[in-house]
Amino acid sequence: MSAPAPARPTPRDLVLAWLPAAAYMAIIWIVSSFETPSFPTSLFPMRDKGVHVVEYGVLGFLVAHACLRSFARHPRVRVALFAILAGLLWGVLDEIHQAFVPGRSADLLDIVADSVGVTLGTLTRLLAHHLRTRLRPQETTSP
Repeated sequence: MSAPAPARPTPRDLVLAWLPAAAYMAIIWIVSSFETPSFPTSLFPMRDKGVHVVEYGVLGFLVAHACLRSFARHPRVRVALFAILAGLLWGVLDEIHQAFVPGRSADLLDIVADSVGVTLGTLTRLLAHHLRTRLRPQETTSP
């Protein structure tokens, strides 16, 4: 016997699901508007690229979380691909944006680092979801 299909999310549910990802995207955009980073990138492995992997890893996690809440009826592979694509598109837009910020530049390797981060963050969130659903006690019915 299969589990019942999840209910469609309400508009309120969708707003609450996407608000953290949207807020984080706004933070990325704002920070990218500054001439130079306000924190030392030398603290991260691979310096600038390491920052991109971590930054977009968080974004991938948040977007995947929102996708899981919004598209619960869809296959997980489709949810993952949508989350990765959305995060990658934001990375490309951010690099284009940086090309117009004085003292900043667009870099193809940053987009590569962004895609690695988004993918890792998305997979981390989907793995957490998978483990949570597998470890959740199964409902038993009385005979």
